Amino acid sequence: MYKLSPFLRRLGNRNSSMFSVENVLNEENLKRAASKFANMPTIRFQTHEPSKKAAVLIPLCVINQKVSLLYTLRAPHLKSHRGQVSFPGGMFDDKDKRLENTAIRETKEELGINESDIRVWGRGKLIVTGTDKCVLPIMGEIKTHLTYKSLKVNKDEVGDVFAVPLQDLCDPQFIRYTQFRRGYSIPVFLAGPYRIWGVTAAITHEFLKSLSPTITYNNEVVIMPNVRRKIN
Repeated sequence: MYKLSPFLRRLGNRNSSMFSVENVLNEENLKRAASKFANMPTIRFQTHEPSKKAAVLIPLCVINQKVSLLYTLRAPHLKSHRGQVSFPGGMFDDKDKRLENTAIRETKEELGINESDIRVWGRGKLIVTGTDKCVLPIMGEIKTHLTYKSLKVNKDEVGDVFAVPLQDLCDPQFIRYTQFRRGYSIPVFLAGPYRIWGVTAAITHEFLKSLSPTITYNNEVVIMPNVRRKIN
């Protein structure tokens, strides 16, 4: 028999309404979340400032009647980050007017979701990754009815696509932490079929925080001093 986690037991009867479509996806809440997301702290995985820029869409959607975030698994044959979980997105193109256009264009190329079906609510701050690029997260809502069958997955870029309900992303039983060399301790989300970690986890974390207090999410990114071994 399935047992409720302490998190869900603590929420009690509030659980269904807290993560409901009406509670999360109303215009007032999304505007408030976009304002908070725009003021997310700067995240740097290195001191060097990369010259290349990319953008990803955080696709807030309703699938299987649950408000969820949509993720992709990068195809196994790609040169970089193959087999890793990410949000749909990619590198800035000269034809793109802004990085928001990059995120929308790449989402259509990867998943077949049309621009007319995406409402952009806001943007976070550029994240300096540990590679050769900065990534801008774009907060977006998928307005159309979404099912896995309705997606047109580009197998050249995407190995798999999956959605994780907000309720599960916020549940501490599905959250661990990983320590990075620059001192960041960032949540790792285990609620879906694949582990969500690294930059994607950092973006997920900041986005969930921007939705508070509408939803219950109490985790933190911890910055710890690097420990240097003393050599005798």
